[in-house]
Amino acid sequence: MRSDPTPPTGGIDPHRIAEIIVTAPNGRGHRGSGYRVTGAAVLTAHHVVADAAAVRVRFDADRTGQWSADAAVAWSDAGCDLAVLVIEPGPDVVPVSPAEFGRVGDERHAIVEVHAAGFPLWKRRRGPDGRQFRELHQADGTVAALSNLRTGTLEITVPMAAADPDPAVSPWSGMSGAAVWVGPHIVGVVAEHHRGEGLGRLTAVRIDHALRGIGEGGRATLAELLPVTGPDALPDVTPLPGPGPSAPVGSRVIGLPVAHGLELFKDRTEAREAIGRHLRDPAVRMVTITGRRGMGKSAVAAKVMDMLAHGEWPGNAPAPAPVGLVNLSTRTSGISLERVFLDCARVLGPETESRLLRVWATDRDVRDKLGELFDAMEDRLVVILMDNLEDRLHDDGRLDEEDELYVFLDCLFRARETPRLLATSQIPVRLAPELRRFAAEVELSDGLPPAESVALLRELDQDGSLGIAQLSDAQLLDASVHVHGVPRALELLVGAVADDMVALPTLQDVLEDFALRGDVVAGLAQDRYARLGADGRLVLGILAALRTPVPREAIEWITAGVDPDLDVLGALGELLRIRMVSVNRATRAYALHPMDADLAYAAMRSDGPRGVKAVERRAADWYAHQAAPQARWRHLDDVEPQRREFAHRVRAGEPDAAAHVLSSISEWMVWHGSVLAAISMHLTLEGKLTDDRARLAHLISFGHARLSGGPMQDAVTLFTEAAELAEQLGDRSALQNVMFGLGDAHRQLGRLAGSLSPLARAATLARDNGDAEGEEHAILSLSLAHSYVGDGAEALAGAERLAGLARTSGNPLTEARAWNARSIALLVLERWDDVITAGGEAARAYRRAGSMEAITYALNAQGIAMIASGRAREARATLTEALDEASRMENPRAEGVCLHSLAWAHWAAGSHSDAAEAADRAAVSFQLAGAGEAAAAQALAEAARARADDRPREAAEALARAAAGIGDNVEMVRPAWLTAEAERLRAES
Repeated sequence: MRSDPTPPTGGIDPHRIAEIIVTAPNGRGHRGSGYRVTGAAVLTAHHVVADAAAVRVRFDADRTGQWSADAAVAWSDAGCDLAVLVIEPGPDVVPVSPAEFGRVGDERHAIVEVHAAGFPLWKRRRGPDGRQFRELHQADGTVAALSNLRTGTLEITVPMAAADPDPAVSPWSGMSGAAVWVGPHIVGVVAEHHRGEGLGRLTAVRIDHALRGIGEGGRATLAELLPVTGPDALPDVTPLPGPGPSAPVGSRVIGLPVAHGLELFKDRTEAREAIGRHLRDPAVRMVTITGRRGMGKSAVAAKVMDMLAHGEWPGNAPAPAPVGLVNLSTRTSGISLERVFLDCARVLGPETESRLLRVWATDRDVRDKLGELFDAMEDRLVVILMDNLEDRLHDDGRLDEEDELYVFLDCLFRARETPRLLATSQIPVRLAPELRRFAAEVELSDGLPPAESVALLRELDQDGSLGIAQLSDAQLLDASVHVHGVPRALELLVGAVADDMVALPTLQDVLEDFALRGDVVAGLAQDRYARLGADGRLVLGILAALRTPVPREAIEWITAGVDPDLDVLGALGELLRIRMVSVNRATRAYALHPMDADLAYAAMRSDGPRGVKAVERRAADWYAHQAAPQARWRHLDDVEPQRREFAHRVRAGEPDAAAHVLSSISEWMVWHGSVLAAISMHLTLEGKLTDDRARLAHLISFGHARLSGGPMQDAVTLFTEAAELAEQLGDRSALQNVMFGLGDAHRQLGRLAGSLSPLARAATLARDNGDAEGEEHAILSLSLAHSYVGDGAEALAGAERLAGLARTSGNPLTEARAWNARSIALLVLERWDDVITAGGEAARAYRRAGSMEAITYALNAQGIAMIASGRAREARATLTEALDEASRMENPRAEGVCLHSLAWAHWAAGSHSDAAEAADRAAVSFQLAGAGEAAAAQALAEAARARADDRPREAAEALARAAAGIGDNVEMVRPAWLTAEAERLRAES
C-alpha cells in the first residue's frame, strides 16, 4: 500500500483510477473504469455494473501499492447511466480528499480540453505469464460545447483507437465509467462509443445534466455520495475566449540539420506550406521533395524541420507539434534501418528507449521490431527526414527488395498514423500503385524567385569585398538568370569570384565563361575544382571519399600515406576560405557539401598515387587504425570503424580484403540484432572475390548470417560451397566450422540424415585441432541430431559423453550442454519427469556459465513435458520464459519452436484464441528461418480459430494437417497428441 499522502487536488490522481471487475450471474466477466471520488466512493457508469453478481475494484494494478476491494452499488440510474460504488478501504490505504466537480457550459461556442483515464479493449496486452491484462490509457481530447445538445451529453474527440481487435465489440469497451476532467474538475463520465461516428469520438454523461434529470430523492443521494450540493453550484469550467493557446513546447531533435544557414533561408513558402499540409494529413505517410541537384531540397527540408522543432507548422495551420524529429542523410550519418530505429527510440525518452533497445537486440523479425517502435510512438507524431535518398535508389526510382529501407517503407505504409517520412531525392521514389495514395511529392522545379536570388547573392558577399553586394538589382538578376536561380549554383558562383586572387574576375567575367554550358551547377562546381591547386584537390578528394564529417586528424593521417609533404592546414584553410569545405566548431569536424563531394570524386583519377583507389585504401587503413578489439565491443556503434573500413575497401577495389574485415564482425552484428545489415554487406561481395581464403571467410560468415536470418536453405548452399573450398585449401579449422554449420542447418531444416555425418566430422576435426570447446559443441549437436532421428539411446550416450567431459574439465558450459542434450534425449524416450528435471538443470547451468546458447530449448523441453504431465497452465509460464530467451538468442527458428509449443499449451488449457495467436506468430518465425514447420504452425492456428468458433470438424481437419507437418521434430509437441485431439473432435461433431 502507498504510505505517502495523496497529492493535492488538481486533476487526475493515477492512484485513484479504478479498474472495475464485474462478474455476471452466468459467471462471465467484463471490465470497466471508474474513479475514487471520496475515500469510500467510486464513480462509474450504470451499464458497467448493471445486474452484476459481484463487483471488485482494483487500484495501481501490478504497481507498488496495488490494492483491491469488493464493492457494492450504492446508487445507480439507468436513465443517465451513472453509478456510485461504495468500498471499504483497508487501514493501510491512503485517505483521499473529495474530488472537485464542474460543468461545461452549453450557452456559447467553445472548444474545451478534456482528459480521461481508463482501460479500453484496444489496450489489452499479454503478461510474461501468458495471461491477458488491460493497460491504462490516458485519453486527451476536446469537447465541443455545443455538440450533443439534444441528448445532453458531451461529445469527446480523442485520437483514434490504435487497434480494433474485435469488430463485434467497440475497441473503447472498458473505457466506460472513466471520469472526464477539465483541469481539476470532473465534468462527466464516459458512457458510450457509437461506431458510426468513427474510432475517435466518445460520448460522456454530463454530471450537471444528470443531477437535473433525476428525481429529487435520487439527486439528494447522488449529491451526498459525490459530494456536491447540486447542479447550479457546479462551477462553469468552459474557458473564456482569449488570445489563443501558448506556444507549444519544442520537439526533441535527433541528428544535425541537413543544411546550413537556415537563418538566411530564402522563399520556398509555397513548397513549405505544401509539405506541412501533407505532413499534417493522417492519410499521408511519406512526403518526398524532388528536384535536380542544387535546387535547395535539403535546405527546404531542413527549414521545415527547424520550424517544427520550434512548434511552428508551415502555413501556421493549427496542429500539435511533433514529439520528435530525426534528421538522417546518406551523406553524413548514413541511412539504415538500425539508425532509424535507434534514433526514433531516443526521441521517445530514456525509459522507452531502453525497452526498444532490448527489442532491437532480439532476433525477432525486423517487421515486428518496427511494429514495437511504432506502437511505442502511440498517437505522438514523429517526423523522420531522410536526405539524399536517391543514393539508395536505382535510376528508375526503385529500391532493391533486399535493401533494408524497402522493409522500412513497407512497414511505414502499414502504420496507422505515425511516424511520417520526409525525404529529399533527385528522382521520385517509385512506389507500387496501391501505395501512391499514401505518398505525396513536392517538386522543386524552379530556382529561387528573382527577389530572393538577388538577396542571396548580396548576402554571400556580406562585407562587400567581392564587389557583388554593390551591383544593381538588374545585374544580380542577370547573374541569377544565367544559373536559373539554383541556390547552390548561386553559392558556387560567388565562390568562383572569391577564388581567383590574381585575375580578380568580376561576377560578369565568371558568367561569361559558363554562358553556354548545359549543366550550370555541375559546370560551376567543376570549374572551382579546376582552379584549385594540386594539394587542395587532393584534400577535397579525401573529404569526398570519406563521405562524412571527420576530424582534422583523419585528413592528416590519410594525407600522410598519400603525400607526406602536403601542407594539410594550408590546403584546408584555402578550401574553407572559398567555402568549398565547412567546419563544425563544436565537433571540430570538417565536411564537404554533398554536391561538391560527388563532383570532386567523379573528377579524381581512378589510379595513381593520388587517385581514387589510393585514397580509398588509405581511408580504409584509417578506420582499421581506429577499430577497437572485440573484447571492448558492447554496442553496434563499437564496430562502426570496421563497417566503414569495409565500405572503403570495396570502393578501393579490394573486395578480398573487405571480405576478411566483414568476416571479423559479421557474426557479432548478427547476434546484436543487425542481421539484415550483415546480409546486405555480404551481398555486395557476391561475384567479386578472387582470393580463395577471402572467399572461404565470406562463405562461412555469410552462411552463419543466413543460419540466423534465413532463408535456411541459403545457409546450406553457402556451407556446402565452403566445405569444398576448405577441403581444397586444407584448412581444417575452417572445415570444422563449416561442418558444424552445415550439420546444424540440416538439423534445423529437419533433414536428419544429412545432419549426422557433418556433425560427427565436426567433432572429430575439433578433437584433432585441439579445440575442446568446438568438440563439445559438435557432440551436443550430434546428440541432438540422434534425438531428431528418434534414437534416444544414442542421444543419451552423447549426453553422458558430455557429462564426462564436464566432470573432467569442470567447465560449467560443458555441464550445461550435457544437461541440454540429456533433456532432449529424455524427451524422445518420453520420460517426462526426468525431462523436467534435466531441462531445469540445463537452464540453470547455462546461466551459471553466462551463456544463453540453448536455454530456450531446455525450457521448451520442460514445457512440453509439463503438457504431457497434465500441467498445461504451468507449462505456459515456462514456455513464455523460453520464448523470451529465444528472442535474446536472435534465432527465428528457436522462437518458432517455443511459440508452437506455447500454442499447444494454450490449447490444452482451453485458451483457443490465445493458441491461434501464438501459432500465427510461430508460422511467421518459421517462415523467416526458412523452416519446414511453418505449414504445421499455420495449420495449428487455423485449427485453434475453428475450435474457438465452435467448428469442431474444421478444427479436426486442420489438426490433422498440423500433425503431419510436425514430422519427426522431437523438440515440438507430439503429432500423436494433435491426432488424438482431432479424433476426439470428429467424434464430438
